[in-house]
Order: sequence, then structure tokens, then C-alpha cells
Amino acid sequence: MKKLVLASMSVAVLLFTGCSQKNPDVDMTSKNQKMEKVSNTNASDTNGMSSNNMDSNNMDNNENAVKYLIANLENQLRPVNFDFDKYNIREDMKPVIANSAEILDGDKAQKLSVKLEGNCDEWGTDEYNYALGLKRAKSVKDALSAQGVATDRMMIVSYGESNPVCTAQTKACWAKNRRVEFKLLP
Repeated sequence: MKKLVLASMSVAVLLFTGCSQKNPDVDMTSKNQKMEKVSNTNASDTNGMSSNNMDSNNMDNNENAVKYLIANLENQLRPVNFDFDKYNIREDMKPVIANSAEILDGDKAQKLSVKLEGNCDEWGTDEYNYALGLKRAKSVKDALSAQGVATDRMMIVSYGESNPVCTAQTKACWAKNRRVEFKLLP
């Protein structure tokens, strides 16, 4: 018993004193130079307006334009639906893939990234549905890639059963939840 208490105390002492209290070295010169640049950009111009305000207005306009573009393009994209417990692209969904590839490869969407969100119905365990959602998103990514969409613009994610579009306990509702949706990102 004495050995156990002595060993416990030794471990406790080592834990509390073993870690050094050394402060990390930080190069403050680069931070000071950055601060000078920021203060110089905030200086007023000849019109009396801050150049920072003008940049801010331009950024707001650009952000709004990008948001509008994304919303417009997302409205044109349709989800890809899947059969129960399947992740292969159905024949009736191939035109949806082709249309999506055309939109995503168009001039307006060239600079945007695409998040492919895999979803499942409520049947199966959380782990199984998460994996199935990933497989569905990957199959859509592969199909889009075969249509010419650059793979480095696409990312996949699975929501499993946690993102339903329909919550009724019917076969038609469950079928709506077995899907991959497109989200565009700047």
C-alpha cells in the first residue's frame, strides 16, 4: 500500500513539475510591419473618404453578387435520388447528372466549388447511413467527373439520416430522403 501511495505521489509531482514553463519565441517585427500596413491603408484619401470604406463597399457588392449567383445556380441544380440501400446512379437520374455537369462546367460556375451532400432515409444504423451517404456522394462525384467537371472543385460530405427533406412515415417520403444535393461555395 505504501508503494502505491508513494508511486501515485511521484507521478503527481512529475505531472505538475515536468512540463516546462518556457514562453515561445515570437517574431514581433513581422507583426509590427503588418500593423503599419493596416494603419496606412486606413488613412484617408484626398476625397476625405477612407479607402477602407470604399474597399468594404466593393467587397459587400461582390459578396452579394456571388451570393446571388450561387442562389441562382443552386435553383437550377436538382438532387440525385437513389434506390433503397443503393448508391449506384439510376438510369432516370443520368439526365440530372448531365444537366448538373453542364451547369457546373458553365462559365458562371467555373470559379465555384461544389459540395456534394449525401443523405439517407431513416432505415439503418447511424454509422451505416453515414457510410452510405458518402458512397452516394462519391458516385455522383465520379459521374460528374466523367462528364468533365474537375474533381478538385468537388468535395463530398455525408449527413446520413440527419438531414431529411420529408419526415412523414411513408415510402414516398423515405424515397425523397435518399439523395445527393449540390451546394455551391465561393
